[in-house]
Amino acid sequence: MKKRAITLALTLAMAVSGAYALDVAGISVPDKTEVAGQSLQLNGAGVRKKVVFDVYVASLYTSAKVGDAAAVINAATPRRMELRMLREVSAGTMHESFVDGLKDNASAAELKRFAPQLDALDKVFREVKTVAKGDVIQLDLLPGQGTRVTVRGKAYPPIAGDDFASALLSIWLGKAPVQAGLKAQLLGAR
Repeated sequence: MKKRAITLALTLAMAVSGAYALDVAGISVPDKTEVAGQSLQLNGAGVRKKVVFDVYVASLYTSAKVGDAAAVINAATPRRMELRMLREVSAGTMHESFVDGLKDNASAAELKRFAPQLDALDKVFREVKTVAKGDVIQLDLLPGQGTRVTVRGKAYPPIAGDDFASALLSIWLGKAPVQAGLKAQLLGAR
């Protein structure tokens, strides 16, 4: 009887632990997710720090593990960047950080071309007002459809443009990422 109970406990522990790939800053990061009917796997995750503050846990999901930033940015398959907030941030500050990340990785001509998409993203953040500790922002990059932004479980209309979706990923994976260590973690470094 005792042996059976131990076996059952070990089996349950393995089943539960298999649902999460890793723990990042006390957040259990799922090893899989589904986007547009396609199963995606965790490519990597890490903490975005600003000065001395932990801001969010970023998790990148792809159809297959990829260690090359350009391959992820230019993939013709769905991808998800998920941000789990570790502190409260105003929506204006979040939008500004996205714009700053794009400015660091896109040309002036690209930024001008992305003006309608940036306006759409700003509209989402203005409606959200504040992202609180525990809130989740999902950026689903859907080839041929654009970027679907979901905040606290509410999906907003897709923001058009595969080029804009790729530019968004460059915030974390581009030539001038928001944080080099986070880029490495999103690409699978531990």
